[in-house]
Parts: sequence; C-alpha cells; structure tokens
Amino acid sequence: MNNQNFHPVRNIPQIVHALHKWDAERSLLCYEYNGVDIITIRIPPDKNIGFRHGSDGSMQSIQYMQQIYITADEPIRAEITFTLSGDAINMRPFRAAGNQAILGQVGRPLIAGVNGLYDVNQDLLIDFHGCEWEWTSRRMEEDENGRSIAHALVKMGQKPFFINLRMKFYNKHLGYCYYEPWKFKPQNKSIAGWCSWEAYRRNIDINKIKSISDFMAKNLKDYGLTHIQVDDGYQRMPLPFDAEKDLANGWMQTEADKFPEGHPQIVKTIRAKGMVPAIWINANITNEDFPQKHPDCVLWYEGRPLKGEWIDFVLNCTPETLEKQIRPLFENLRALGYQYVKIDAIRHLLFDGLHEAVRLGMMTDIEAQSRFRAFMQATRDGLGKDVFYLASWGVLQEAVGIVDACRIAMDANPTWAGIRMQLFESARWFHAQRILFQIDPDHVCVRTKPDWAKSVLTLVSLTGELYMLSDAEQAYDDEKLEIIRKTLPPLTTRTAETGPLDMSYPAYTWTKLHGFAVQSHETPVEAEDVSMKDALNMAGNFPTMDADHPFSSLWAFHFDCAGQIWCVMGRFATMPLHQSVIRLSELGLAENKEYTVFDFWEQKYLGKVKETLRGRELQIGQCQIIGLREVVPHPQFIASSRHVSMDAVSISSVSWQKDRLILSVRGIIGRSDDYFILIPADYRLLQINCTGAAIEKNQNGELLKIRISPKEKAVQLQLSFKKEG
Repeated sequence: MNNQNFHPVRNIPQIVHALHKWDAERSLLCYEYNGVDIITIRIPPDKNIGFRHGSDGSMQSIQYMQQIYITADEPIRAEITFTLSGDAINMRPFRAAGNQAILGQVGRPLIAGVNGLYDVNQDLLIDFHGCEWEWTSRRMEEDENGRSIAHALVKMGQKPFFINLRMKFYNKHLGYCYYEPWKFKPQNKSIAGWCSWEAYRRNIDINKIKSISDFMAKNLKDYGLTHIQVDDGYQRMPLPFDAEKDLANGWMQTEADKFPEGHPQIVKTIRAKGMVPAIWINANITNEDFPQKHPDCVLWYEGRPLKGEWIDFVLNCTPETLEKQIRPLFENLRALGYQYVKIDAIRHLLFDGLHEAVRLGMMTDIEAQSRFRAFMQATRDGLGKDVFYLASWGVLQEAVGIVDACRIAMDANPTWAGIRMQLFESARWFHAQRILFQIDPDHVCVRTKPDWAKSVLTLVSLTGELYMLSDAEQAYDDEKLEIIRKTLPPLTTRTAETGPLDMSYPAYTWTKLHGFAVQSHETPVEAEDVSMKDALNMAGNFPTMDADHPFSSLWAFHFDCAGQIWCVMGRFATMPLHQSVIRLSELGLAENKEYTVFDFWEQKYLGKVKETLRGRELQIGQCQIIGLREVVPHPQFIASSRHVSMDAVSISSVSWQKDRLILSVRGIIGRSDDYFILIPADYRLLQINCTGAAIEKNQNGELLKIRISPKEKAVQLQLSFKKEG
C-alpha cells in the first residue's frame, strides 16, 4: 500500500474529505479519514471498476458531505469493511415514516436493511445506496486496536454503488453546535426512581420521603428502582429567603415544619433505605428584595430590575455572577450527597429572561446564547462530572454537551393528554437518545388507566428513557406493582435511526382544555377517562395519521445481549390501531428468514412467521409487545415473563452445546417467572438440571414452559435433548 497519503489520527475530527487509495496488486480500494482506512472495498481479482478519485466541489452542494461511488464493467460481488472508532453503531440515516418502525438498539447488532453506520466519537455518519447488499455478520466486531468493524457484501455492476460521508453530522448537519462527543458524553447508565411532584406537589415532608423510600426499597429496589427525587416544596420561600444572602445559601433553607433538619436529613433518610438521593432545583429568583441587595447580579432596564414570565428576576449570567451565585449552589448539592440533580425553569431563563433582554436591545441574540451556555456550564462545574444532571424542560441546544438528560416535553400527568404526549414526544426525540443526551419523558403516573400505565412504562423501559414514577403510595396496588416490576429496569437503549426533527407534526398538542399540568401547586392532577372525539382532536392533523401505523405507534428494538440476537416489536396506540399486516422488513428483519413470535403481555406463543406478521386491534392507550427470534434447527430460548425485553435483564448467557441448552439467569429471590423454550419436532427433552432455584415444567407441543423460583441470585439451567431420527 502506498503510504504517501497517510495522515495522523487527530483527537478532534476534521471537516475534510476521506482520501482514496487504490492497491492494484490486492484489488483493494480504501478511503482514509482521520488517519484510518474507514472504508475498505475488496474487488474480485481481474475485475475492472470505476470509482471517484478525490474531492470535487460539486460533491459539497450539501455542506460537509462527501459522496463516493463505485461501478463495475460486469456484475461482481464486493466485500466492504467499515473500520470506525470503538464507539460506533448501526444507524438508519433517516427517521421513521408512517408504517415504518422507529428503530432502537441494545448492544451493537447489525440490523437487516439499515444502511448506515454512525461513529459517535467522530460524529461521522456513513450511509450507502444504489445496489443490493447485506451484512455478513449479525453484530459489530472489535479489532485488536479496539476499533469497531462491520462487514457487508454488495452486488455491484454498471449501476453505481455510492457512499455518503457526513462529517460532524449532529454538530453541523442537524445544528447541535455544542455537540462535541470528543469532549463530553452523557452518562449511559439506566436511571429509575420516584419523584415527589405529581405524587404530592408542594405538600411534601420528611415523613412522606421516609415512607416512600421504605416502600420503594421493599417493593421495587431489587427490580432496579434506585432513586428518590425530592421536588418543589422543600425550599423556604421566597427565594432566597434571606435577600441579604446569595442563592447558594437560599436554596439550603428548607421549610422548618416539613424538613426540620434540612438537606442532611433528606439525604440521610433516603440513604438509610439503600436508595440514591436526588433533588429538584430551578433557576428562579422570587424575593422582591434580592435585586436591591445584589444589584450587580441581575439585569436592569430603565432603572428597574428586569422580570420575565415564569422566571421572575433575571440573573445577568456574567462570569462574576455565576461564580458568586450559581457554581457554589451546585457545589453545595454535590457536597450534601445528591447524586442526581434536576434543574427546572431554564427554558424560562433563556426564552422569557435573556431573550426578553434581546427584544429590549440590551444584548445581542448571540450574547444571550453565550450567557445561557455559561450559566449551564457553571452548574455542571459545580456538580462535577459524576452527578447525573437532568435539564428541564424542553430541548435546549445550549444544554447539549453539559447535561446527561433533557426533559423533552411539558409536565406529565395521569390524563390521556399527558400519557399521549409522553408516547409521542418519545418518538419525536428518539434520534437524540444516548447520542445528544438521555431522553426524559417526565415522571409516569400509574394512577391512570392500567392499559395506559402499561403502555407508557413499557415504552420508557424499552427506549431506555429516564424512568421516574410519581404517585402516592396507595396508587401502587398489586396490579400496578406487577406492571412496574415487568418494566424495570429501563434498558441502555440507543437510537438506531437519525435525521432532522420533523416539524410537520404538532408538538405537545396539550392545552388547558385537555389537562394542562400546572392547575395547582398544591393538588396533583387526577386521573380521568377520555372520549374518542377528544382523543382524536388532541392528536391534531399530521402526515401519517391515516397510515396503518401512524408515526409514534410502531417500534422495533434490536438486541445483541448475552450472546443472543433478537428483536422486540412494540405497537402503541397513540391513535386507535386496527388489525394490520406488518412487513418484517419495516422492523429491520430479513423477509427471507423465519421467526418465532411471542406476545409478552398476553404471555402467549403465536407460532412462526416469514415475510409478514399480523398485529391485533388496539384501542386508545393499549400496547402490544412481540418478541421475534430467528428460528434455529435446535431447541432455543424464545421469551420470558420477567421483563418486556424478553429478556435483556434476567438472562446473562444462553448457549447451545452438544445437545444441551444452557441458560444462566439472574434471579430475584421470592419471585417466580416463566421461561419459554421452543423444541423442534425432531428433538426430545431428556432432562433438566437446575442450580439455585426450584423449577416446574409444562410442555405443550413444541413449547416448553419452565417456571423458575430462585433461591439464589445466580441460577443455572441445563436442558439435555436427544435428536430423533
């Protein structure tokens, strides 16, 4: 290989074209970017191809985009190897349309028909088109240097096969100008907890926090719920209570009758139950005397302190103010032991405060953006990198690269308006999931209708969003607890599709007529039914609403876990869904392969399918969750009752070895769950050996159900078979 075109690897990827290298002796065509041959195309010997040699201005009609293409004089099969950084994933280069599943992934599977790869570390999107192709392996591999490898086989000919490279894709193409993953990545851990706001609004106290911490520790901690977040209502009002003092001191003042021993008592109470303490805070200043005592910290207009809607007095966000008022406040929260911090009202600081200053000619829009960014950076500097940080509410690009999660919509509640918003906005913002930040659909109120609670908790779990409950203890009856347990913990799912946000859909579609959240600071929103007329009017009118599966209603999650590859399809009735036929290709599955079908919430095996499967009718708010696994010629595990993922949670490994199926299971002592094994007709079960649990078996035709009741946390199951004939 000629080394004269070699370039060094740089920590910060550059907006430059990949350079071609042709090795005639080995029939290799390579494209090098940032010092690495990211695309290597192996051409059959003695075959003639034509390819794009280098950069050309006409290929940059779309900014920061390079297109390369290859043609062949006669039909050939070429092998392509993509070599990317250690954090690269399969990515569809566009968002789902009507009747297409929104794609998510756990692990790093290679999904049938998904014609793109995204290098997270370099913010580089590669997609390819023009000829028939297929992945030659089921998951991304890792080479000896820790780089990600994907292999594909392409049928080339005179029709061009072309590859697009979009450098700094989220940063430049999608406009998230602060997204620089080489500097900052959001925390990838799953978060599940309880939030006080919709349970009690401002009527909280230490006894309620102690009681709910005890309840959650006893009932849900073993399933993955770990955080207790105290919301609005603990702080002494107005803010800061003593105008002589700064915000750092003001937020430390708790209501004496509710929290007599202050923040240390809150943290100690939550930790005593083995839970993680979390806190809400906001950007507001309400004390009328504060501007007079701290005139150098707020904005003034025509001799009066500037006030904004929902934000009251507006910090000027200068370096001096941030160092005096903001960073120490967040340092205090970290020092107290809070490991999760949610900041509220920041959109109002920007839109109703700093932007108001722009409208009045007090600063430029660029300066307002810069000051808000500086405010957010000061909060992170105070918290440090290890505290989980949630920005609320709305996606503000100035928070990207600083926070771990963003709340994507308005306040949620148990009405259909609130539930639908969580389902729909999760779909709208899924292209950002664990790339820009974790998605927060806001807390879930299970005191709603059981079907609605089941749908939203299922989606939050499968998408890997922030999973925060918010009800008083009495809402958690046996039925609701079982729904919660089967959806805990949320997964570490990433998006498997990308593209710009489609604004032809109505955002939020939530008005005061349909359950506007802030009805009272004291009284939680009550659950209520919804008429079909109201539900349809609430949805608005959008391009795919008349499709069999309108946007937001069809999902496909692809798993590469514990040595297994499988898919979970989710149908969510954000609109009523009739019986329908779904093409496997729309789910990212191969139409020429056969798959087992298992309905999770019905706990029912539905047989095998090829090319298409049928979805049942769903009423508003209902869901259907289907597990799909490629049929193999020997006994195979196909599903469990433990978790909606079927099962990325309780199965730590599955293997087939010399007529034995071996399952390693992470058990929860005191719980029993069913595990389903499909046995082909030419196999006979001989024996089951189990360690760490009691088991019961029930075989009906080709389906074997094993109920596992763990006595230990580690359970191993060995099933021995004999092949007949």
